Amino acid sequence: MKLNHIAITITDKSEIEGFYKNLLGMKDIRSFEIAKDKVVGIFGIGDEITAYQLQKDDLVFEVFVLPKPLEKGFDHICVSVPDREELIRKAIKNNYNVTRIEREHFDLVFVKDKSGNIFEIKQD
Repeated sequence: MKLNHIAITITDKSEIEGFYKNLLGMKDIRSFEIAKDKVVGIFGIGDEITAYQLQKDDLVFEVFVLPKPLEKGFDHICVSVPDREELIRKAIKNNYNVTRIEREHFDLVFVKDKSGNIFEIKQD
């Protein structure tokens, strides 16, 4: 079994460029419309929506833009990057929320996009 994609919801389309492309270095694969009847049937949301697929290496995100705040929970996405400290510097420079939890063996680092999605950042 392998991961095909991770689907997440954002509340501001500009985050596709700002967070996913500029910060994480992802590239466009494609975008597609999902008709209202299918959105209601699958997700219980009564809107037509556009999905954007983005990829870096073997990781694919399917990003949905929905102008509603996200509920809190434990949901997060963990990614490994070659230079974690560089990503942290870039995130701080671009006003993204970075949380570092210092621990004895290695720090835990989380970056939050402006829609509230949480990314745990590990070093390759």
